[in-house]
Amino acid sequence: MKSYLHPLQRFVAVAALLIVFGGPLRADDEPDGTTVTRIKFSDPAKPGTLNATLPWADLRVTGTDGDEIVVTSTLNEKGKAESRPDGLRRLDEEVTFALTEKDNTATLQIVGGNAWASQGAEFKITVPRRTALVLHTEAGGDLLVENVEGDIEISSMNGEVVLRDIGSSAVVNTMNGEINASFKTAPAKPVSLSSMNGAISVRLPAETKANLHLRSHNGAILTDFPDTVLKTTAENKGHGGPEAPGSDEADLETMVKEAAKMGQDAARMAAEAVQDAGLASRAPRPPRPPRPPRIPSFGGKSVIGTLNGGGVDIQLASMNGSITVRQAK
Repeated sequence: MKSYLHPLQRFVAVAALLIVFGGPLRADDEPDGTTVTRIKFSDPAKPGTLNATLPWADLRVTGTDGDEIVVTSTLNEKGKAESRPDGLRRLDEEVTFALTEKDNTATLQIVGGNAWASQGAEFKITVPRRTALVLHTEAGGDLLVENVEGDIEISSMNGEVVLRDIGSSAVVNTMNGEINASFKTAPAKPVSLSSMNGAISVRLPAETKANLHLRSHNGAILTDFPDTVLKTTAENKGHGGPEAPGSDEADLETMVKEAAKMGQDAARMAAEAVQDAGLASRAPRPPRPPRPPRIPSFGGKSVIGTLNGGGVDIQLASMNGSITVRQAK
C-alpha cells in the first residue's frame, strides 16, 4: 500500500536534505543533530592526504579552495559529551568519530564500544582541492567524491561509488555497487576501476590520450567516442588470456577467494575497533601512491584500444555489469 506525505511534510523533508547535503556550512547554520569539526594539515603549502576507514557509513568528500578539512557528521566527535534532552548522562561508550593529523596526513576513524553500530551514519567532508584520498568502507555505504584533484584510492564492500569532476588518478575496487566517474581534465596517471557486481561508467574529456583495457563477463562494452578517435580490438577469449591463463571456473574461484579475504579483513578490522577504543591515538598511515592498476582475471569479453593515439593506462572491469566510456560534456 502506497503512503503519501502531506505537502508540508514533503517541504520539511526536502529542506532537511538540502541542509545536510547542500553547500559548506557556516558556524551559525549547523543543522541540529550534527557535529562539525575542523583540522589543518601540518604544512598547508603541500598537498596532504586524508585516510578514512569506516565500517558502515555514507561518505561525501568535496574539494574546495580552503586550507582546512571540515567534517560534518551525524555522529558525535570523540571527547564531546552527548547532549540529551532528558538530562541523563550516558555511562557506556557511544559510537563516535575521531579526526587526527600528523605529518600532513589526516585520519578519520570510527571509535566506540561497537564501531559497526555506525550503520546509517553520514559524513560530509570538505578538503583542500589537491588532497589525496584513501577511503575504505568495510561493510557498506555510498561514496561520493567531487572536485578533488589529488590521487584517489577507494575500496568498498557494498555501495555506489561516484567520482565527479575529478583529476589525476583513481583506483577503485568494489564488491557490490556501480562506479560512475567523470574527469574534468584528462587523467595524468593510471586509472583502474573494478566491480564484482555493478556497472561502470566513465566520462573522459574528448582530448584524453589513453590506452584502454575494458573487460566484462556479463555485460556490454559501450562508447560514444567515434571510431576515428577510439580504435579498438575485441578479444573474446573466454578466459583471462595470455596474461592470466586458465578456465572461467578457475578465474571465478579466484574472485570468490578474493571476496572472502575482503570479508575476513573487514571482520578483523571491526574486531580491532571494538577492542581498542583509542584508535585515534594510533599513528596515521603515511601517504602512499595508488596501487598499481589491475584487471581481475575473470575472463569474459575483453576490448583493448587506444584513445587519441594512446597515453595513460585506463583499465575498467566488471564481473556482472556493463562498461561504458563516454565523452565528457
